[in-house]
Amino acid sequence: MVRGCVVFCVSSVVLLFGAEKPVRRQYLRADTIEIVKAPVIVEESALPVRRVPPSVEGTQLFSSKKAEILHLTSADANLATNNTRQTFGRIAGVMIWENDGTGVQAGVAVRGLSPNRSWEFNTRMDGADIAADIAGYPEAYFTPAFESLERIEIIRGAAALQFGPQFGGLLNFVTKTGPQDRALGGESSQMGGQNGYYSTYTAFGGTQGRWSYYVFGNYRRSDGWRLPVRLATGEQRESDQFWQYSVMPKLEYRPSDWTRITAEVTLMQYRMQQPGGLDSAQFATDGRQAMRYRDWFGVRWIVPMLMVEHRFSEGVYLSGRLFGVLGERNSIGLTTPPSIPDSGTNPRRVNADEYRNGGLELRVRSDVAMGTARHPLVAGLRLYRGTTLRRQGRGPDGDGFSATFVAPLTRDLEFVSDNAAAFVEWQLRLAERLTVTPGARLEWLGMIGQGTFSREKPASNPDAFDTAGTRFRFDKRAREVLPLAGIGLQWAMSSQLELYANAHQSWRPAQFSELFPSDPTVEVDPSLHSSRGVSTDIGVRGTIANALSIDVSGFYLYYGDRIGTIARSALGADTVLLTNGASQLRRNVGASEHRGVEFYAELFADRLVRLGEHGASVFIAGAFTDARYTSGPVAGKLVEYAPKWIVRSGLRYRWKALLVLSLQGSSVSECYSDASNTQSTASGINGLIPAYTVWDMSAQVRITWWLAAEININNIFDRRYFTRRAGGYPGPGIIPADGRVVTGGLRVNF
Repeated sequence: MVRGCVVFCVSSVVLLFGAEKPVRRQYLRADTIEIVKAPVIVEESALPVRRVPPSVEGTQLFSSKKAEILHLTSADANLATNNTRQTFGRIAGVMIWENDGTGVQAGVAVRGLSPNRSWEFNTRMDGADIAADIAGYPEAYFTPAFESLERIEIIRGAAALQFGPQFGGLLNFVTKTGPQDRALGGESSQMGGQNGYYSTYTAFGGTQGRWSYYVFGNYRRSDGWRLPVRLATGEQRESDQFWQYSVMPKLEYRPSDWTRITAEVTLMQYRMQQPGGLDSAQFATDGRQAMRYRDWFGVRWIVPMLMVEHRFSEGVYLSGRLFGVLGERNSIGLTTPPSIPDSGTNPRRVNADEYRNGGLELRVRSDVAMGTARHPLVAGLRLYRGTTLRRQGRGPDGDGFSATFVAPLTRDLEFVSDNAAAFVEWQLRLAERLTVTPGARLEWLGMIGQGTFSREKPASNPDAFDTAGTRFRFDKRAREVLPLAGIGLQWAMSSQLELYANAHQSWRPAQFSELFPSDPTVEVDPSLHSSRGVSTDIGVRGTIANALSIDVSGFYLYYGDRIGTIARSALGADTVLLTNGASQLRRNVGASEHRGVEFYAELFADRLVRLGEHGASVFIAGAFTDARYTSGPVAGKLVEYAPKWIVRSGLRYRWKALLVLSLQGSSVSECYSDASNTQSTASGINGLIPAYTVWDMSAQVRITWWLAAEININNIFDRRYFTRRAGGYPGPGIIPADGRVVTGGLRVNF
């Protein structure tokens, strides 16, 4: 709360001395590089919420790719709480894990892939990697404050060549920049709501000569939706509280009309209680109840980035990024099933990770002249090193958060990954309306794992630590070189509709936990290698009668050589591979195939008929996905967390510049939590995830040109549902999603 008050005071001072009227969003197309500059103040009518990027922009090629850009506005989603379900509403087929109500971890996926901390995406902010280790541990513990974002860019699997080989594609959060037409402008929001929720966001920026700047600060806290835990003594302890803050200064310098240099650094820190999972009976009785009050999770993330963009001549562009991640994540608590109560004295386990990563990316675009047309060619080079320190051991007694070890470590590991990659893609214009885009990428990855660990007692034992037991040491290395290729086709069928198609190879490196397991019961197959596959799209997109925006496509994804663990009893002739008494083998177990249809349509009624001072639109975005294992021990089973249907629809109404109202429904069909398609378990750890439908509403009323009031109601009908069953973090069992939560407050623009 102290941090929130400080930010609020700063914002109040700024408001007293910064009274300028807002202006409409401006577009700056520099002579050097194609740039879209957004001032802090965004008028509601400036851009549609969703759009398709141009075929070529700066040093990036979007031609023939399934690419989408979301422009974020607070009138369309509850940005103050980072509500991912609302924010991604117009992106077809996004599966979302709703682990908690904090919004600090956006677990999203498409096409039947795992939403676990968005690890099937190449996750970036302003073009810089933000995951823990993009090769060895690609989980994104950090999600930017949605209020700080201008837009979100998503490219499906066809992003594999230009950005990274992940099956999901690219997920890039793009932060706001200062206004170009004045020295000072800004915004501030003060929001409150149920469960002790409070958030504040303040940003200011501007341009003076060749210098531009942008600075924001954000703070959020809540007691959480889950109920307090009642102790045997009758006392109650909060189980679901959290706080989070983030700040970012950004500075931009244009020494000439041909060069732009941008430096920024983002600091984010949060701490949350984890109320734990529920077993099936507990969830059926009351989904709000909590089983844990001594489990905590804390993260600190620092992302520095330096970017240079330069135009050498007409049609020749260069961009470079130097970036890093200085991060740490610490958890403390129990990993026992929800049926085993926390006595208040059970020993807690601490897991502590540190990440020290750095990378360099260089990209060049040259518009090659052949015949009467220009053919943009984009090439790039990437160098990256990631270091992860992983420790585990007994934590302190008590209720609070502390990552201090009070006994010898049971795990002390270091992992290093080195990655180098080069790519090229070339858009060839075969005819006035027809282009083909071939490309290739070469990946090199080296990994080293070393350290010590000791065997632990079964988790069912409350005293699940044995630091005096057998101690193991390992020192392992792995290297891979992998070429990837792809091709795309784009045909402008008319001035408003285009056909696009592509096929690109993808790659998922074997991760630290797969190559170097610290569990003595698991042996790694010496021939274990990364997962490989291909992603394809074919679709039509554009507008009809200037009033209906559409994007309808079919996709096929082949995910080969998936990595899994097989018990000795199922190995048969391969039992000979097991040594040192191991009972399980980690190996490439088979493949899955994902096929389906993704669709988006939005009808803008005010473009179709005259509505005067009123504006209205209605949209639907969804996907049908059939994802199944086609080989291996679970052949024929459905892929876990791959619902057949994900459909979101809604409407948006605007009256003058005074009122904006948005209503959105999200429907997700049932899916399974494990590859064996377990129907149910008493523990709640594995089983069916039932279908659910949730409705959200956001409204904004402009009081004056500089002041607006906002209200958000998430889960209007207080639906009880869940999107995840956990085997460990954030507590074994069913993880309930939040019920109805109402928030509201004021926004100030100047």
